[in-house]
Amino acid sequence: MKGKKALAIVAVVLILSAGAVWLAIKSEKAKAPNMPPIAALQLDFLDETNRIATLSDNGSHDPDGTLQSWRIAWGDGKEDKVSAVPKKAAHTYDAEGEYTISVWCVDNSGASSTQPAVTNITFDFLKRQKALEEAQAAEAKLEADRLKAEQARKEAERLEQQKALAAEEARKAKEQQELEAKRKADAELAAQKAKEAATPPPPPPTSLASGLTDDPATRRVIFTPSGYTPGEFQIAKEQTEAMENGKLPVILVIRCVNFPDTPIPISTWQIDGKTVPVKAGRIRAFLSPGQHDVTALLSRKPDSGPAELKADVTVGASGECVVTPKK
Repeated sequence: MKGKKALAIVAVVLILSAGAVWLAIKSEKAKAPNMPPIAALQLDFLDETNRIATLSDNGSHDPDGTLQSWRIAWGDGKEDKVSAVPKKAAHTYDAEGEYTISVWCVDNSGASSTQPAVTNITFDFLKRQKALEEAQAAEAKLEADRLKAEQARKEAERLEQQKALAAEEARKAKEQQELEAKRKADAELAAQKAKEAATPPPPPPTSLASGLTDDPATRRVIFTPSGYTPGEFQIAKEQTEAMENGKLPVILVIRCVNFPDTPIPISTWQIDGKTVPVKAGRIRAFLSPGQHDVTALLSRKPDSGPAELKADVTVGASGECVVTPKK
């Protein structure tokens, strides 16, 4: 019985002691001073054209309590008071200038932050105008440079195309010239072949008949056409003309020296191995200065080949012409 009473007494003592301690702690807290809150802000955006500043709370807090309200002084004499955390609070200014934005906060004990959170802003039209003009000038320069480069590129492309076109035209012209030259050569060859096919070759020259007498001293060929008196025939110069383009026009004939009236038989002429046309028993040739070999084939008897007369025709640089008969 005595033991139970003792325990009850101890319990009462403990309860009384705990209550006393709690009262002491509460009293101690009641005596501690309130700490002011700390304000913080953040400038989110500055619209310089329309003069609008936008800010928000950047972690304002109360060390020993909670925040109840905020006061924002925009620096132009206008203020806003809010009871919620400022988020993207915006303000429009009426004029250009420099402004200081201040933010205070108030805690649950009514204490305000001793130092406001501040930020400075400036609306400078001239500065913005200058920056805008500089940006526009830079953009205009970039555009001018781009246009210049584009024009240079197009001009280079035009010149390259013109060069390629000229090269293509030159190639086509060369091909056309080569084609025309080939056509001309083919036509000349075809004409030559046709002429050769149409004209039978002359009979080969034969030596004079053994009964005819030659005169070695004068290098003249003695030839008697069928039915005529023996006579002396030779290649002779009939006349010359003035030189043309470095060549001398010469008319050559076959004459019978001792019987001038004897008809001249039909003849075929060659100069330097090339056959030339005969007109009225004569040939007219353009001879350059120097010596030329002239051959005439005279018709003889029907049963024999033509007789061959030869001469050297020497043309001087001044237009003189000498004919020397030979075998």
